[in-house]
Order: sequence, then C-alpha cells, then structure tokens
Amino acid sequence: MKLAGTYVGRLRLTVWRRKSTLLGAAMALALVVVCLQYNAAKEVVEVPPPPAAEETAEARANSVQFVANLPATGASLRTDSQGDLVDSAADANYVSGNLIYSGLDPKFNYVPPQRLVHLDLKGAPPKVPYLKRLLTLSREMGATGVLLEWEDMFPWSGELSPLAATNAYTRRDVDEIVETARSVHLEIIPLVQTFGHVEFALKHKEFTALREVPDSPQAICPSLNASVDLVYQMIDQMMAVHNNIRFLHIGCDEVFQMGECARCRTQTRDNLFLAHVSKVAQYVRSKYANVVPLIWDDMLRHLPPISLEQFRIGELVEPMVWVYAEDVYRFVPSSVWEKFAAIFPRVWAASAFKGAFGETLYVPNVKRHLENNLRWLQVMAAEGPKFKGGFQGIAVTGWQRYDHFSVLCELLPSAVPSLAINLLATSHGYFNQSLRTKLNTGLSCGMFGPSAERGMFLNLNNDPFLWDQFSRCAFPGHTFFKLLYRLNGLEREVSELVTTVRQSRGWMTAYNVRTNFSSPIRVDELMQDHPRLSHSLTALIHSAKDALAEVFDAYTVAEWIEQKLYPMVVQLEDMQKDATMLKSFRIWPKRPFAPLRDLERLGVPMPDNVIPPPG
Repeated sequence: MKLAGTYVGRLRLTVWRRKSTLLGAAMALALVVVCLQYNAAKEVVEVPPPPAAEETAEARANSVQFVANLPATGASLRTDSQGDLVDSAADANYVSGNLIYSGLDPKFNYVPPQRLVHLDLKGAPPKVPYLKRLLTLSREMGATGVLLEWEDMFPWSGELSPLAATNAYTRRDVDEIVETARSVHLEIIPLVQTFGHVEFALKHKEFTALREVPDSPQAICPSLNASVDLVYQMIDQMMAVHNNIRFLHIGCDEVFQMGECARCRTQTRDNLFLAHVSKVAQYVRSKYANVVPLIWDDMLRHLPPISLEQFRIGELVEPMVWVYAEDVYRFVPSSVWEKFAAIFPRVWAASAFKGAFGETLYVPNVKRHLENNLRWLQVMAAEGPKFKGGFQGIAVTGWQRYDHFSVLCELLPSAVPSLAINLLATSHGYFNQSLRTKLNTGLSCGMFGPSAERGMFLNLNNDPFLWDQFSRCAFPGHTFFKLLYRLNGLEREVSELVTTVRQSRGWMTAYNVRTNFSSPIRVDELMQDHPRLSHSLTALIHSAKDALAEVFDAYTVAEWIEQKLYPMVVQLEDMQKDATMLKSFRIWPKRPFAPLRDLERLGVPMPDNVIPPPG
C-alpha cells in the first residue's frame, strides 16, 4: 500500500509540473474533434420533408430557402415532367449561395400547364428578326405561349390611327411575328388595355373628352358611350389580326382614376369597375365565340364576394394574379385566394423576368426574379386545388416601361439570360444544375457557360446580373448585355469623380466656379482621371449604338443613349468647361467675395458696398 501511495504521489507531482503541456494537448484534441464534426456536418445537407397536409400555405411558401456551398456528390437521378434528368439528392438541388426549391418529390414539383412570355412592346419596338429569334428561344426554354402587349406599336387604322406611333409595326410586321409564334407552337394571347393605362389613346386630342379626369389620360370615363365605343373598336382591330385565339387579355389593372367625373360620382367605385369589366367581357364573349377574356387581378382583391357575384364576374373573365416580389402571400394573402376560388373556376399567375424592381434599371436582378418564380410555383401548387379548374398557367412578364409616359427600363437583350432561367424553372418545376446543359445550349454558351465544378452552377449571390457567367455567350442581344457590364463600372467611376470634384474636395465646388477662385494645380490634380473617363464614355457610346442597332430602330437607340449615357457626357463636359475657366486666371482678388444675390429671397442679408466678382 505504501508503494502504491508513493507511485500515486509521484504521478500527482508529475501531472502538476506538466499541467500546462497537458492542458494544451487536451485543447488541441478538442479542436480536432470539433473540426471533424464540422466537416462531417458540411457533407450532410438536410432537405425539409414535403409539407404536411395540415401546414398552411404561408409555411409552404417559406420552404424556398437560401443555402450556401453545397458540395457536389454522387446524386441519384430521376426524370421530371419534361423528360429531363433531375438530381434527387439534396446537395444537388441547388447551387452555391442560391435558392433551393425544396419540393424534390415529383408531387411537389409543380409545372404550370401554360408558360407565357409577356412581351411589352410599348414605345420601343424590337426589330422583327430579333423578335423571331427570341420567340424561338422562348419555346426552346419551355414557353407554351406569348402574351403580346402591342400598345402604340400596333398598326391601328381608321379612327384609331392616331394611336399608332410613327415607328409602329406595319400590318405585315405583325403578321410575320404572329406567324413565327405559331410556327414554333406558341399560343398567342394579345393584350389591349380597356380601362386604366389607356394613356396611349387618351393623350391625343381626338380622345381627350373620354378621360375620367380632364387633366390626366390614365383612365377612360366608363359612363360615356363614346368610351365604350373606343374600347370595342380597339378589341375589334386586335381580333382582326389575331384570329383563331382562345384568350384575349383586356388589362383593367391600376385604374387609379375612377368615380371622379360628375357622371361617375353617382355610383360606387366598385360598381363602376365591375359594370365596365362586365360590359367589355360580355362584348368579347358574344362577338367572338369561345374567346375568354383575361384581366389583371389587382382591382379585384379588395372587392367583396357579393359584388363579384352580383355582376357574375366569375362567369365572364379569368383573373391573372400578378405579384413580382419574392413574397407572394404578402400581396395576395390566403383570404384573397379563398375568395377568388369561390368566384372563379380557373385562375392565372403572373411573375416577372424583367421590369419589376425599378423604373430606370437597365439590367434585371436575376436572383430576385428567380426567387419570385420559384415562390410562385409553390403558391400555385398550394392554391391551385382550391379552384375547380386549377391554374391555367403563368405569364412571365417583361415590362419595357412602367407606363406609357415612363422612360425605358430593362431592354429585352439585357434580360435574355433571366428569361431563359425563369422559363426553365417554371417549365420544369425547379431549377438546379441538372438544367445546366439545356441553359448553356439555349444561350449558345458552349464551353463558356456556368459549370457545376465544386458543386457550383449559378452563383447569383456574387453575380446577380449574370455578367460574369454569361458575358461570353452568344444569345440574341449578347453584345448589348455584355456592354452593360462596362456601363455599370463606368457609371461608378464617373459618379465617384463627380462627387470628389464637386463635393468632397474644396477647389471645384459650385462656389469656386461662381467666384472664379481656385488653385490651378489643385484643379489639375482633381481632373487627372477626367480624360480617361471621357474617352471610355465616348467608346461606350459607339459600342452601344452598334449593339442596339442590331435589335432596335434608330429612335430607340437614341432614346436609350440619351437616358443612360448622355447625362454622363454632360457632367464630364461641364466639369471640363469649369476646369478650363478656373485655370485661366493668373491674378485673383482679395476676399470677401460678392454674396449670391439669390440668397436675398431666403432672408439672407446682403452687405453694403458689394464688390462685383472678377471676370
């Protein structure tokens, strides 16, 4: 026992003397264990199970998630509704940093029966050869139809001839576009506004008397017979060109001005709206057998079911529910879906691939648009069973202007990658790396398209506009798409220069320019980058002119350059003019300088004996 006690005592003493070493070894061992557990966890990505029957629609909507750095492993494959192989393993479901649509079970990969490409042609007509290529590509990416919004680009005739823009399509052009769509098996649905957004007609003096509000051409007065006659004429001319169609979209969204004139004030806004929609829809159904009118849904969302039933709206039209943001249920909650399902046997959805996140943007954020479309697939899967006929389909919209008076937003060539990606997503019920080959082939990327190396396909977190990943592809309009990358960088540089010269530094501010008082050496220092940026801007304008001319007429080319590039030209030229003037002085006056006279109207007192500025 004494010997054992001696050994124990020596062991305690040794441990005590080497406690620091042993403690470090223990910490290192713990760190190794933690790292091993972390690496093992990285290789196992849990996918949420299919939503249970009792889950709410809002909960199902939240199953679109953000994931990061999913490794590429050996994934089993299955065939989806389009006959393409789909990775069924969780780690192949989506790509680095992007969205994941968690409905891996075929029951939850919802594919809308119809996938419409919306072409908004107002005020900037793409050339017919370009549209023909785009329609063919849309079909290859999964589109089944095209929603054509002609507006002032339609060859209106007779009393409606003022509605046609000077550069509108000819009847021969329209026939060629329609024939191309049919030749590639795209169903054609024309769209003509019949209540709100009739600016393209009411802006003309011939139709000013039909405005609901005399000073605004936004909406017609539904109480005037002449207004109804105008609508009927537009429908008749549209139908004469688009024969043998099943659907006609009659617009009716965002009727901002209603119930304001003396005639209309005698009725409620709800009754005014529903009575006009009912009248137009009945005209379409009675004159054009088997043609179903479609309308945008936003004016219906707040209406009580009793009003909708009173006008038998559910028997006359099919609503197209439009939400372009990521959270569909925020704008169309479950209560609206319940109401619509009780009124309408069938319903449509509308997402977006461009023209939804800013009136002056020039390239779409594909990350946001893809999430919008993926969420719509979930909403349609959840809400469709509530309708007797379910969802007819989805229109993937691409707005060219926010309304008739707005400037151009994203042009078609800038949005072709977004269009292709969102069509693939909606036509397959998901979007993952199994669609890589189809996407790269459709966009003529060859070996330069996005790859699936290291588990990555599209990196939308770091490249939401897809400039890095698609700039070397050869899709219709790729030259213009690539040019926008240069524009984005040049905009930042010019903005930084203007801010530095005019605000951050103290030698070329508005005060310096007004008083002709600055240091020539400091002016030279501030203008150091100016020649390079001016040269880059001039080169960009020449490139933009050539790239746009492949797609648009001279009017649209000039309009886009004026809106996006010319303001930078003016900024740089004004800066050069001020720099030249400030450097021209060799003798400067003593202070104080004459105050700005305009300050007097703001109550700023002026000193006596004001000394005039030099020059």
